[in-house]
Amino acid sequence: MDDFASAAMMRVVREGLRRQGLPAPAPPPSHLGRVALPDKRAQLQALWQAHGPCAIARLGEAVQTLHGDPMGRVFVHASGPGDLLERWQRLERFVHSRHRVLVLDAGPQHLRWRHASLRSQAPPTAAEDLLVAGLLLALAARLPAVHGLRARPAGATAWTFDGRWAAPDASSAWPAALAEWEWRWQQRPASAADGPSATASTPGPLALLERDPAGGWTLARLAEALHTAPRTLQRRLAREQQSFSALLAQARLNHAARWLTDSDAPLAEVGYASGFADQPHFARRFRAHTGLTPAQYRAQFGRAGLSRSASRR
Repeated sequence: MDDFASAAMMRVVREGLRRQGLPAPAPPPSHLGRVALPDKRAQLQALWQAHGPCAIARLGEAVQTLHGDPMGRVFVHASGPGDLLERWQRLERFVHSRHRVLVLDAGPQHLRWRHASLRSQAPPTAAEDLLVAGLLLALAARLPAVHGLRARPAGATAWTFDGRWAAPDASSAWPAALAEWEWRWQQRPASAADGPSATASTPGPLALLERDPAGGWTLARLAEALHTAPRTLQRRLAREQQSFSALLAQARLNHAARWLTDSDAPLAEVGYASGFADQPHFARRFRAHTGLTPAQYRAQFGRAGLSRSASRR
C-alpha cells in the first residue's frame, strides 16, 4: 500500500498556520481520510522554505482547538507521554504508514524516541520529523498528569522546547538532524478525585470502555479503573453472561455508531478512534454487527440520511 498521511494531520497543519497568522496553501487532495505522502512532503517543504523550522514546530499547537475531533479525543485520554506514544504508534499501524515513531528508551519521567522510515533508503525529511515532534509535544503538554515538559533533539545541549519553543526562526540555529528526541517531565500527583473515594461515581464497565475505546484496555486495567480486582470483575461479567472481549467489542461498535451518525468525520478516523486495528477490520466487524458497512450505516442513519428521509415525508 502506498504511504499516506492522515487528512487529520493536514487539518492540523492548516489550523496551525492560521493560529500563527500565516497564509495556508490549498489543501492537498485526500481520499478516504488519507493524503498521499508526496503531496504532504511537498507542502511541508514549501512551508519550511517560506517560514522556517520554528513555524513547522509550532503547527502542532493547533491540537488545542481540536477537542471535538475524533482523533483529538483519542490522545486527550492518554495517561502520560508513554501511553501517548503508544496511541500514536497504533495510528501509524492503522494507516499503514511507512514512517514510525520508535521508542528507544522510556522511564517514569523521560523518553527518547526516533522518527524513522520502514524503508531505510527513504527516511523522513527534516520538516516531517519536526512536524511530528511538534504535534506529539503539543499533545503531551496538555495531558493533566504532565508538568514541566522539556524536549530537545538528540545531541543538543539546550532544551529546544521548555513549555514553549525556545529556538529562533533561523535555520542555522536548529540541528541538522531532527529525527531523534529526548523528553523529560515531572509527573503531577493524582488528585483526590482519582482515588478510591471516587468509586461511588465511577461509571460502569461499558461506559468506561466507550469513553476511550482506543485506550489499549485489558481486563486488569478495566478492573483498576473500577477499583476492583480482575478476578472480581471477571466473576461479575460472568454473572451477567458477558466477557471482557465481548464488552470491549460492544464499546467500540457503540462508539463508532455514534460518530457515524453524529459527525462527518472520515470513516478511517472513526475506525481508528473507536479502537479498530485498521480500516478493513473496522468494516468487517461493523458489518457483521449491523448488517451494513460503515458508509451504508452513515448514509441511512447519519444526519444527511435522516434529513433526506424527513424531506420525503
